[in-house]
Amino acid sequence: MHEIKLKIQEEKDLYDPFDESCRTLNSDVADYLSRQYGRQEIGEDTVLKIKCGGPVDFERVKGAFQETIREQERHNAAQKKLNLIKQLWLLCIGVVFVAAAILLDGVIGSVPVELISIVGSFAVWEAANIWIVENPRIRLAKRTLKRLNSTKIVVEQAEDTTE
Repeated sequence: MHEIKLKIQEEKDLYDPFDESCRTLNSDVADYLSRQYGRQEIGEDTVLKIKCGGPVDFERVKGAFQETIREQERHNAAQKKLNLIKQLWLLCIGVVFVAAAILLDGVIGSVPVELISIVGSFAVWEAANIWIVENPRIRLAKRTLKRLNSTKIVVEQAEDTTE
């Protein structure tokens, strides 16, 4: 069991200060949670323990946590679509330039042909880079969000030490 402890003074510290409805986690809290999730073992269940000096609305915390996950899922889905468009565009450009270099070989000088070939090769390489590097990163983030969704949240009242 991987345990993440989060200590706050007041419940409002959890939420984005610009979000009047308190439906979004503070970016510092979200970053902290991301770093902590990175430390857990694969397949390990996670418990988020929030210790607060005052009362906490558990349902609001849970809702903000889930909204943050949904927001990240939407971002990942949009990035995946953008990557697909970029891949197709770069691949098409690359194929056109490489084909042009092949067709123009012997018609124009060797330097322009090489330049056209290099541009085409670079475009194909960039499309492959998205497929090999960026898309797996998005899939990993998707799996992490799935694990985040199954996180158990526990709210504890902090002990008063002002005696």
